[in-house]
Amino acid sequence: MSGCARLYQVLFALLSVLVGVTCFNLDIEKPSVYSGPEGSYFGYSVDFYRPNPDKNVMAVLIGAPKANTTQPGIVEGGAVYYCAWPANDTDSCRQIPFDRTNNRMVKTNGERQNLDFKSHQWFGATVRTHGGKVVACAPLYHWRTVRELGEMEPVGTCYVAIQNFSAFAEYSPCRNTNSDPEGQGFCQAGFSVDFTKDGALVLGGPGSFYWQGTEQHILNTHLSNQSAVS
Repeated sequence: MSGCARLYQVLFALLSVLVGVTCFNLDIEKPSVYSGPEGSYFGYSVDFYRPNPDKNVMAVLIGAPKANTTQPGIVEGGAVYYCAWPANDTDSCRQIPFDRTNNRMVKTNGERQNLDFKSHQWFGATVRTHGGKVVACAPLYHWRTVRELGEMEPVGTCYVAIQNFSAFAEYSPCRNTNSDPEGQGFCQAGFSVDFTKDGALVLGGPGSFYWQGTEQHILNTHLSNQSAVS
């Protein structure tokens, strides 16, 4: 199945949820068609987004976990695209700047070394919206344990956006001192993600504790405080 066909199926399923039991005729003559960079896995994840709840305006957020961005030194870090819905010729999809930074560095044994590794992190593998909040995750984001012999561990990370993408905050619950396979070192936080009805964020981390998995739950109020950092 092609990426476009899969995207149509997902969009139709989401539309079915939005309209509930109301009848809806899918426009097969003038469908909304979106495309992204070749090889970027554009359409791997998708969700609807309403920029202003008071206006009848919708958008589609589309994840492309192997896309390149403008982040310096990062290769195929992944991206999320904002696309008008229905699609039109004058408003193409654009990347959302969740993260503009390079890898962070740390000084160890007198040398500057990478503290994290954002290349090939699969950012945009999961995308979810709730009201004015949007979360997008990179489950293959790696972090270097701060030890004499540091190790790259796929802890995963997520970014939350509020206020129509004017403020962003990172949330990486498994990036802690409880590392290695027996802890949170292989967590891959953000492998799955969703919001509860009251707006709390729930992240799945299937690799924690020797791949027994874990679930990270962050309250709505805590989420607002996290997102206050732009």
